[in-house]
Amino acid sequence: MPNGRGERDATGPHAVPVPSDVQLRDGSHMLIRPVSLEDKALLTRLFSELSLETRYRRFFTAVREMDEARFAFLTELDHHDREALVAIESVSGAGAGVARYVRIGDDVAEPAVVVADRWQRLGLGSVLLERLTSRALEVGIARFRGLVLAENQDAIRLFLHLGDPISRAQGRELEIEIVLSEPDGLAVRLREFLRAVGTG
Repeated sequence: MPNGRGERDATGPHAVPVPSDVQLRDGSHMLIRPVSLEDKALLTRLFSELSLETRYRRFFTAVREMDEARFAFLTELDHHDREALVAIESVSGAGAGVARYVRIGDDVAEPAVVVADRWQRLGLGSVLLERLTSRALEVGIARFRGLVLAENQDAIRLFLHLGDPISRAQGRELEIEIVLSEPDGLAVRLREFLRAVGTG
């Protein structure tokens, strides 16, 4: 069934994820849906609400503005090898967070999540990562592999509790890999790690 943006809502490796509504710990309601080409203004506003520290934790540098190349990377998706989900606050219509992955191998993808500072610690990062993990499993992604700043000790400690992660030092960063499972298992702990990465 078309969803109003010319996309078809369904499940499976070649379908666009179905939008869903969630409630945060403070009672706020969010719509979680796939990012689309029309989301440049939404993402611009979201980016402007990130503190310099949050930007640094997400991009490993204090990015001050989004250029066209970065916007293209964030919005030009095939919903298979490249997926991104945005959370939109129901009352204001403002973007509150984004979770995304990019496939970097047959069954492995690099994940990322960022939540605007005002919406942190309300469970939004957890919800976004739960949806992203489920989507990754649907399209045959079995592992997430990503970089973490070596100074981000909270995130590293959380990752070490995931079971049996593989980590490799790369200068000021650590490359960490984890095998995915459904959100009621290992992915619950994975989302806590990625939330820590996104919030510092």
